[in-house]
Amino acid sequence: MTFNRRTVLVAATLAALTGAVLTSPALSHGPTPQKTDVSVEIDAPFDAVWEVLADFASIADWHPAVQSASPGENGKSRVLTLDGGSITETLDVSSKERGVIAWRLGTPNPEALAVSSYNDKLMVEPAGDQKTTVRWIGRFYRADTSNFPADGQTDEAAIEDMTRYVESGLTGLEAYFAARRN
Repeated sequence: MTFNRRTVLVAATLAALTGAVLTSPALSHGPTPQKTDVSVEIDAPFDAVWEVLADFASIADWHPAVQSASPGENGKSRVLTLDGGSITETLDVSSKERGVIAWRLGTPNPEALAVSSYNDKLMVEPAGDQKTTVRWIGRFYRADTSNFPADGQTDEAAIEDMTRYVESGLTGLEAYFAARRN
């Protein structure tokens, strides 16, 4: 097979254009969902742990990062005050029979948590008569969902903030029940 100069020029031009189109920022995908999945065993029976967690606005009693929590209408939402400001969360599910409490971020505040959205849930199950396992599972997106996120609003910042938030919450819950025993 022989190639003339024009065939080579057309092929090179098409290759260059294809490369430019395929690497265009307009075709880049945005953020990918990030996850947390952390568990703790609480030295308290299931019913006692459930009673505290089912009160959606009681999070300020046991989560050290939550300065205050104000309940919303019918107990289905809450406004949390954190170091960086306030966020609003909406309750999706609260089922003692299934041992699940699930909620989502309603109003984000990147100064409080470096995320644009999240869905979190607590899985609560007995671990014997006097112990309860609480598992906090979350799925979230970084605060800046553009292809080129601003400093402090990246996947790394979101992972760091949410991991710290979830871990400190479970540590706080464990300490809350330890204090009640003493």
